[in-house]
Amino acid sequence: MELTEKNYKEDFCAKKISVIIPMYNAEKYIKKTLNSIIEQSYQNWEIIIIENGSEDKSPDIIREYEKKYPEIRMIKGPGKGPGPARNRGLKLAKGDYIVFVDADDYLPDTEIFRKYISIAEPTGADIVVSNYVRLWEDKILPASKHEAFALCSPSSEEFRFRGFFSIGTLSYVWCKFYRSEFLKKQQISFSENSYAEDKLFNMQCYICDAKFAFLEDVGYVYRKNDASVSWQYRSDSTENWFKIAYELKGWIEKKQKEPEKYASLIRYLIFFASFFDAKMEYMQHKNSLRAVRKTLKKYGTNPVGKRVFHELADRKRHLYINQRMWEIMIRTFSFGMKQQWYILLAVGIKMLITQRVDERLSDTGVRE
Repeated sequence: MELTEKNYKEDFCAKKISVIIPMYNAEKYIKKTLNSIIEQSYQNWEIIIIENGSEDKSPDIIREYEKKYPEIRMIKGPGKGPGPARNRGLKLAKGDYIVFVDADDYLPDTEIFRKYISIAEPTGADIVVSNYVRLWEDKILPASKHEAFALCSPSSEEFRFRGFFSIGTLSYVWCKFYRSEFLKKQQISFSENSYAEDKLFNMQCYICDAKFAFLEDVGYVYRKNDASVSWQYRSDSTENWFKIAYELKGWIEKKQKEPEKYASLIRYLIFFASFFDAKMEYMQHKNSLRAVRKTLKKYGTNPVGKRVFHELADRKRHLYINQRMWEIMIRTFSFGMKQQWYILLAVGIKMLITQRVDERLSDTGVRE
């Protein structure tokens, strides 16, 4: 049946969208964030703001919005980071669909809610994924688009590798449109990990056979905010990544899924985490190769890390990815980790950072 404006209003507009925003010291950005939601052409929404102990004027700003918009409410958060804060929002959400927005980001398209729901309803998708852009020092930079993996079979290793790692769009909870019923049925919630809790959340969705749909439009602007958790140095980062790996393994067992089918998620998680942490240590300790070596050794001697790098270095174990460059990098790095060539790998990482190869391999490219 042709989707007329009348049918659209009758069938779709009855669906409520719950927007969940964890907030901590966001007075510089929160007005733009809220306005980008309020101005949506699709108006059946609620905004739940979880105030996580802000020390600036952002709570005062929200109170003014609450007076004007009854659909907006602010609640006191647990003060334990974005994961537990989002969980609080999920428990209170009344919507048929969930949208997660960070307090320093915004929606660039006033039609994005309407576009999301017009795909989710007829397809029955559990998660609708849009494209996004990044805001670096007041300059909008395009990010890699999801079309690089969206056409792959969702059950393939290529889909997992590109979606969660080399492209990475599936790792973020923003630029997504979640079906509430799916999250509740599968009992999916956020962990209390200090970092990358959204990656674990989305991997759990994937393991539960979430049905994906993809929207080509840009639905989100992600701001580089140096004060946010994403850009802060964390001395416990390595422990955090291994904790995620253990939780992911436990989730696969809980859902009684075939272990080997999803093992690549854990392998690539540790591979990318080791490089990420090595890079952060290099920058934090003023280009120290010793700091990089120490970090790589932590990954190489951990029982999970040791097993992962032995498996990735094994050429008899096929990597079902189509990007030859990534395959070479994974094999070479993992072989070096297996052989405990930590100082040699540290020099290699230094060269990649110096030549800005790491930026070229990222979703945004060289940031100038």
